[in-house]
Amino acid sequence: MTRETTGPTAGDTWIGREREVGELAELIEAVAGGRGGSVLIEGEPAIGKTTLLALTSLEAARLGCRVLHATASELAHDFPLRPLLRCLDQDRQNETDRPEDETHTMAVMERLIRLLTVMLDEGPLVLLLDDLHWADDATLLLWQRLSRVAGRVPLLLVATVRAVPDRPEVSRLRRGLLSADTRLIELAPMTPAEVAALAQSLLGVAPGPKLCGWLTSAGGNPLFVRELLDALRRDEGIERNGPVVELAGRAASGFPPPPDQAVGERLSHLSAPCQEALRAAALLGTEFTARELAAVLDRSPWELLTLVDEAVPAGVLVDTGDGLRFRHPVIRQALYAALQPEQRAAAHGRAAHAMAAAGAPMDRIAEQLLRAGPTAGGPMLRWINEHAEPLATRCPEVATELIQSAMDRLPPEDPGHSMLERHLGTAAFLLRRPASTVILRRLLDRTHDRENVAQLTMSLVHSLFWQGGWDEAIEAIAAVGSLDSAAESSRDPVSALWRNRLRALGAIALWSAGREAEAAPIAAEVVAEAVRDGDDQAEAYGRQAVALGLMRARRTESALAENERALAASHRAATIGKGSQENTDLRISMLVTRAVMLGTVDRMEDALAALREAGDLSEAQGIYGQFSGIAMSSAVLNYWTGRWDDALTGLAGIEDLPGIAWMPVLRHGVEVLIHGHRDDGPAADAAFRELRDLPDPEGLQRSHTSYRLMAGALMAERAGRQREALTVLLPTLDARYAKDLDQRYQWLPDIVRLALSVGEIEIARAAAVISTQESGQGSHAGRVAAAARCKGMIDGDPEVLLSAVEYYARVNRPLQTGQASEDLAVLLATLGRRAEAREQLLRAVECYRSTGAEWDIERARSRLRALGVRTVKATNGPRPKSGWQALTPAELKVAALVSQGHSNPEIAAELFLSPRTVQTHVSHILVKLGVRSRTEVARKAYEHLGE
Repeated sequence: MTRETTGPTAGDTWIGREREVGELAELIEAVAGGRGGSVLIEGEPAIGKTTLLALTSLEAARLGCRVLHATASELAHDFPLRPLLRCLDQDRQNETDRPEDETHTMAVMERLIRLLTVMLDEGPLVLLLDDLHWADDATLLLWQRLSRVAGRVPLLLVATVRAVPDRPEVSRLRRGLLSADTRLIELAPMTPAEVAALAQSLLGVAPGPKLCGWLTSAGGNPLFVRELLDALRRDEGIERNGPVVELAGRAASGFPPPPDQAVGERLSHLSAPCQEALRAAALLGTEFTARELAAVLDRSPWELLTLVDEAVPAGVLVDTGDGLRFRHPVIRQALYAALQPEQRAAAHGRAAHAMAAAGAPMDRIAEQLLRAGPTAGGPMLRWINEHAEPLATRCPEVATELIQSAMDRLPPEDPGHSMLERHLGTAAFLLRRPASTVILRRLLDRTHDRENVAQLTMSLVHSLFWQGGWDEAIEAIAAVGSLDSAAESSRDPVSALWRNRLRALGAIALWSAGREAEAAPIAAEVVAEAVRDGDDQAEAYGRQAVALGLMRARRTESALAENERALAASHRAATIGKGSQENTDLRISMLVTRAVMLGTVDRMEDALAALREAGDLSEAQGIYGQFSGIAMSSAVLNYWTGRWDDALTGLAGIEDLPGIAWMPVLRHGVEVLIHGHRDDGPAADAAFRELRDLPDPEGLQRSHTSYRLMAGALMAERAGRQREALTVLLPTLDARYAKDLDQRYQWLPDIVRLALSVGEIEIARAAAVISTQESGQGSHAGRVAAAARCKGMIDGDPEVLLSAVEYYARVNRPLQTGQASEDLAVLLATLGRRAEAREQLLRAVECYRSTGAEWDIERARSRLRALGVRTVKATNGPRPKSGWQALTPAELKVAALVSQGHSNPEIAAELFLSPRTVQTHVSHILVKLGVRSRTEVARKAYEHLGE
């Protein structure tokens, strides 16, 4: 069905909105030139938001931008990413990797981002989202993630929103958007003069005072003004440019009608069959396909042509070419509201049945079933049972509601009841929300199936892990007798196989809770029993518990070896059927743990490779929530290796993702460190405000408190309060306090430096002694280098300090290389070796400059200046805004590969970055070099090399 689409083309659409249209025109021109942005259009229903979107679409297309138009629906806000999926499917039908019923929310989100990245590589993109207030949580999250990078890529985001309904998620998004420089366009009601101008434009003659007063009674709402004028013209027979009555009779009879009645009058002029079709269409939402409407009406799509031919010219429907949509949500709402609640529920049930028979997409059928409630009949209960598993993985929130509804109507002895319990457990597991544990506990209370008890307990424990509920997890496992090795099998409600797996999971929980003395013997017993029985999954859990214990004991190399054995066992274990989600979840956690351990021993590229593998597995299996942990670990590695742009890009996508207690502390701690070292005071202050009031993580994750301490010390030192900075770090010298701080060795050189600077020699010596002690814990070169740095400062030994400098340079830790070089320069200057001191100062400045650590450059120069060592000040000027000198080190690497003809995926693989990060760098390069294509980047590179 391809018809000419209707849209605003006449000048009357601009009346009263000239300022807003002008703002949007500027932004469209900017994105066409390569600079994007984000806009939020806010106002009451029918105030003109949708019209502005249509005008934006026309102007963007005129300037050569690709335009995607999505609409969120009240009926579909439970379905993840529905609006953006639909508009992208229409634009690129063949580029969705999987059928819709075989994908998972976070995996779909990542694929959508990749697809948008490809589109941005092809040219400017304008993404329009109408009725943002109805969007599902995943769409809100994706919109927020896109808004954070829109200003740095050729992407213009334009969304419309109204204040009602007041959803907390939408309010949080609005605050986040506005704090991230999204432009707000608030649409006010039209003034009487603007109403008169609009009426004159539509009627062709100036309206009289009574007519203006009558029209103004519509509240200055453009849609309702038009509806009233159309109703007037129909009823009075007024032609354009014809005589205009003064409406004395209408005013006396109480006219005008309420706005919804004015819309209703438009519908009343349609034929009865057309009105019937429109009422059915209202059940499907604001947007729908001809095939869906045909199924609900039990007609062929071709039979609908006559009805469409009537509804489109009447201004009720718009034919988009790929489907149909109501010209305005208010029209659809008027049709929908005409049905009584019980009529609506029954109609939704019939629609679900008809769409299922027609083979409609799974989520469209589920959408109808959600609104049908208990009115759905037996055939639809069977449909829920048949689709419970894919629903649980694709739409866990929807699946939870539908499966519980089906279970309530099935007797417990029904064979399908037990299977539904398992699928509900899977959905709850994937949700990763506090409500998940409530569902899983309720299922455990009422199930009598032994395998279900074990499976649900595993899911419950994994959910509690994600929330940091270690003690609750231990209690849940103990409730089935699995932590007691002497439990009698007759009293054990689960089989021996499941019992050993649960004991292994219990050992991980004990380690995580800091109860290593209890965990160690259980983990050893689990591994021995699993190897004897050939239970690969239990062995994987058990070996992961052993690896965590070794890591906690700071025996990192041994922990890595055990982690590798755990991964091998997990690969041997079945990855389909019962337990597959938990086994995959464990494998992802093991890979993230491996990356952390590899980073600890400075095998940075191996660590990033482990995280890429974890990300691929998480995306492939749809383990909702693991993306945030992977992104956080990547950001930490990028911080230490000086890839600060990449770290900040990754951190920007973490907010509001399902997270656990430790993540906010680590996230904001790293943000403070990067912004503080870069001397970005406002950004550092904002991140520090977020960090200050966060509670400390518990158990094994308490190690991340180190980042809070170092962030606090940096903020104090930046303010010139060195003694306060030292005081912030002093608790880490207490062995009891530092028991869980396995990253303490990273900060001990800072304690020595600060203590020496304020004359606290004994504190400096104590920190150096601790650092030396830690360097002897296992074969750990990073701890040895930290101890060398401390010892060199205390003993005044340049050769020892130089060994630390060389180590940090060798393992690609530019910030620490710069810090150690700075300390060495200070020492050399105090020894009177000024030429060598200047050489080390220049080395420190070069390292700092590679990451943009402008504050550290000034600190180093200030320290050396006081000792009579100076460098050329001109090198400390701010980076230019344009040209090759404006590119950061990361952007220079990307530009070099772009100029060689590499694609974004190839660059991502080469530099160990995500494709999204590469796209951000490419967009920065285009703007800074003043070019619009990759070919021009190559030309600029050739010219630059020839200079």
